[in-house]
Amino acid sequence: MSNLDGRRDLSLIRASGSTARVLNLALVFERFGETEEYNKRPLFKNKQLNRCLLLKHVLRPHERELFERPKRTATKIILPYSTAELGLGGVSVLVGERRYEKMLGDASGRERDPSAFEADLETIRLLSSLPSFDPFLMRERLRHAGVDPARCYFDLAEADIGRMRAFVSKEISQLIDLAFATGGRGASDLSSRLAEKLMTDETAKALDPLRETLRLSGQDYIEGVFAWKGFLYYKWLMAEFKPQLAEFKPGFAGCRIIGATAEERRELAETRKRILTMMDRAVDRVEEQLVAYGAAFAGLADGQAGAFRTFLLEAPSLFIPIGEAVGLLRHIYSFWRFRFPEGGSPMVEIDEAMELFHDFEMSLTGIELSRQNVRAA
Repeated sequence: MSNLDGRRDLSLIRASGSTARVLNLALVFERFGETEEYNKRPLFKNKQLNRCLLLKHVLRPHERELFERPKRTATKIILPYSTAELGLGGVSVLVGERRYEKMLGDASGRERDPSAFEADLETIRLLSSLPSFDPFLMRERLRHAGVDPARCYFDLAEADIGRMRAFVSKEISQLIDLAFATGGRGASDLSSRLAEKLMTDETAKALDPLRETLRLSGQDYIEGVFAWKGFLYYKWLMAEFKPQLAEFKPGFAGCRIIGATAEERRELAETRKRILTMMDRAVDRVEEQLVAYGAAFAGLADGQAGAFRTFLLEAPSLFIPIGEAVGLLRHIYSFWRFRFPEGGSPMVEIDEAMELFHDFEMSLTGIELSRQNVRAA
């Protein structure tokens, strides 16, 4: 358990604001803590935990020693000293480190409601198992586990919304004439404004013509638009990731292994080939799902709302395989960049290479969209 690490990570959170790496429950409390839904359907029953920050964290060498089994990444929980002033720092615990449950219980006041804390530990284990805090993947995995917190926990981060705004505006522009009977420069401006509303407040009155075009009402409309945002999010992420994958491949394939025998080099070359094959397969299969979304959306743009409406209401079942694949692909790329920030042709000792490549392969084998017919590829 650490105080100083918490303070450093809180400063990084302010700089990044990424939904993929950070789940900022302190910010959720600040924005929605007075609302009825937030108080009736909390993510964590323990109030301290429900105002914490969770991070997908690359372990430093000294932190790896805290675990019974070697790990390269872990989920870090930070309990801030003040949710209003995160710069003051907080107490941090790594999920899975020795005695972490006791340390977390002591820091969060487990004794006030031990049974609630035990339930929260199960939620923590589930969140820790995810490759990222992608809100669409997270919501579906929680719902499958019987945990159904308020919608406010699954909003996109402002940083992501800012980066997505132009992309979403372009995506929905073809619907503007259909739903709003406008055109020209006014249509472009309206697309930008509605993109903002769509990503931040799907219940806004300004979206009523869009609601009528979708022919959805009540909870179906809310769920349908949430699913639509999910596909926009994944389409945007994949557009960003494909150039990164192209950058990753040559450095990974050409990585020099120091201290390896000829047999070890052959074995690692085959392992790297399998890893790249699984990554390509996962990308292709995610894009197949995005093509299906595109076909349904094209029907909506042509005035045929029924297929798109059906697609949206069935879409959340796809968020687990898509979200896990996208999250893990981006995790592998991000870890590689963290480990070898200079690019070029990296070098790594044989022991580290064996462990690192094994971790990548096992992780990819564990996700649905990458594991079929790997050796036959």
